Amino acid sequence: MSLDHTRAPFYEALLAEKNFAPLSFHMPGHKFKAGLLPDLTTWLGADWAAVDVNECSPTVDYLHAPGPALRDAQALAADLAGSDATFFLVNGATVGNQAMLLATAHDGQKVIVSRASHRSIYAGLILSGARPVYVPASVHPATGLPLAVSTAAIAAALQANPEAVAVQITGINYYGYLPDVPALVALAHAHDVPLLVDEAHGAHLGLHPMLPRSAVQLGADLVVQSPHKTLGALTQAAWLHVVGDRVARPALAQALALLQSSSPSVLLTGSLDVVRRRMALDGRRLLGRVVALAARARDSIRAIQGLDCYGPELIDDAQGIAAHDPSKLVIDVRASGLTGTQLQARLREQSRLGVEFADPGHVVCSITAADDDETVDALLEALRRAVVGSREAQSGALEIGDLPPIPAMALTPRQALGAPTTVVRLEDAIGRVCGEQVMPYPPGIPLLLPGEVVGAEHVDYLRGQLAHGVRLVGPEDPGLQTLRVIIHVERGA
Repeated sequence: MSLDHTRAPFYEALLAEKNFAPLSFHMPGHKFKAGLLPDLTTWLGADWAAVDVNECSPTVDYLHAPGPALRDAQALAADLAGSDATFFLVNGATVGNQAMLLATAHDGQKVIVSRASHRSIYAGLILSGARPVYVPASVHPATGLPLAVSTAAIAAALQANPEAVAVQITGINYYGYLPDVPALVALAHAHDVPLLVDEAHGAHLGLHPMLPRSAVQLGADLVVQSPHKTLGALTQAAWLHVVGDRVARPALAQALALLQSSSPSVLLTGSLDVVRRRMALDGRRLLGRVVALAARARDSIRAIQGLDCYGPELIDDAQGIAAHDPSKLVIDVRASGLTGTQLQARLREQSRLGVEFADPGHVVCSITAADDDETVDALLEALRRAVVGSREAQSGALEIGDLPPIPAMALTPRQALGAPTTVVRLEDAIGRVCGEQVMPYPPGIPLLLPGEVVGAEHVDYLRGQLAHGVRLVGPEDPGLQTLRVIIHVERGA
């Protein structure tokens, strides 16, 4: 049966409640009167209070017990994505990643996990009690970036761990590159386990023929996407897609009820309904423009001395890279005389321009449906201005250093949680068991996790990252002069 994508049923119910404007004697405490907090009116506009409704109003469906409007909205989202069911999320892709692991693995059960995963995956391992079997991402020799996990590496991990209950991968990373999802789906299903995909940066995938197909369309069992990242929904709005019946939907619903707020914001869920309708009705045109703008920007950036901009030429079966998202502009600055973080700072200071993120050798910019020729021209002019004279300051390509190997695991993430720790100097942590997360951010891929043995190579790499201005997330001491280590390790992994 064809669904009517001209409708936005949940949003329409919210709009009707706003227009009804009842006299409230229930939550929220502002009672839809903007005058209570005039500073918020200055910040958000006069209607901020009127739209902040909740399930106390009988016409507003509750996220944890959907009524007809929310059920229909989720069904329309599933229809657009090509899934069998879709859950709306108000705690970002983070909560979807955690729920996937809670619904598929339990204490001590093994899960094959790409090490190049977002920090939310490691929180899911702690919550579920799963025992991770980490698979390193392939580091591309020309870029120094971990761009994908190879099918062969996942196959070897499954062969060595036949008792594993799930495989988890990043379906598209910050840099816009994708692994061979069809092969990974076939591999996981051949071992009778579900494939769990963090596709937070891929809500737009599959919505235009010039874009790679999404993991949903390719048959992955559970796929998390963040429409706020690429489609324009409000920040923190995400969805979790279910394909097939390898993972029980009631288990997912229970996990989400446990993890998500019991006071969900309809601003987030309403934005999901609206952005789904926009993409269903006009997505092909909008995303076609995105592809064209990004292609023009990529060609122009490559003409700027000292800069390069990666594209589909990095697709390489040997590296596990099967596809490329053209909307990501990954700008290589290593021949410019600047680090990525220095270029990021110049763009902001000189041109009031913000980028997606920077690492020591790269700056990443995202092109979305909100862009046009004017914004792309402004980006190109800002880049030209920022690199003027930079080569005189530092000639030659910047050497970043190789990513060190995955540390040995002395304790599982769950076992390490709450273990007594002490603070030592960073150099004295070598050979000790790490007691806190250490993640160069972005892209938020951990170098050290609680329960892992600190090696000299990890200390050297972290010092190099700090020297290039990379921010570290997780450690108590952000400057990493010291590190928390676990005092006693009595249980092995």
